[in-house]
Amino acid sequence: MGMCGGSNNAAKQAQANEDARNRQIADSTAQINAIFDNPARTGAYDQLASDTTKYYTDQLNRQKAINDRQLKFTLARGGQVGGSVQSDLGARAGRDYLNGVLEATRRGNAAGAALRSQDEQSRANLIAAAQGGLDATSAASQAAGALRTNLQSGQAGATANAFGDAFGDFANIYQRSQDAKALRDGYATGAGLYQPGFGAGGVPRGY
Repeated sequence: MGMCGGSNNAAKQAQANEDARNRQIADSTAQINAIFDNPARTGAYDQLASDTTKYYTDQLNRQKAINDRQLKFTLARGGQVGGSVQSDLGARAGRDYLNGVLEATRRGNAAGAALRSQDEQSRANLIAAAQGGLDATSAASQAAGALRTNLQSGQAGATANAFGDAFGDFANIYQRSQDAKALRDGYATGAGLYQPGFGAGGVPRGY
C-alpha cells in the first residue's frame, strides 16, 4: 500500500506540475498575442506605409520641379515652345512621373508589409520561448520591446535609400530634341534631308 500510495502521489504531483506548466504557457502566449494583436499596431503598419510613400513622393516631386525647369529652359533655348517636341517631352515627363508615383506607393506598401512580417517572426519566437518556460511577465515585456525595435528598424530601413532618378532619360531626350531641331533647320536650308529625330526609341525607364 505504501508503495502504491507513493506512486499515486508522484503521479498526481507530476500531473500538477504539467498543469501548471501548461497554464504558464497559456498565460504567456495570451500576453504575447494580446500585445501583437493590439489594433494600434495595425495602425502602425498603415502609418509606416503612408510615411514611406510620402518620403519617396517628396523626392519625386523635387525631381519633377527640377526637370520641369530644365525642360522649359531647353525648349525655350531651342525655339521649340508650343511645338510637337514640347508635346512629346511633356507626355514622356507625365508618364515618368506617374511611374514614379506608383513606385513610391509600392515602396510604402512594401515597408508596411515588411514590418508586419517582422512582427510575426518576433511573435513566433516569443511563443516558442513561452513553450520553453518564459513567464507571462517577461513575455509581455519582451513582446513590447520587440514591437519597439521592429518599428525603429522598419522606419530606418524604409527611408534608407534614395528614390533614384525618375527622369533619368531626359538628358538624352534633350539632346534628341536638339538633334531634331538641327535636322529640321538643315532641311529648311537645303543642307540635308529631313527626318524626325525625336521619338525613335527612348523606352520609359522601368522600376
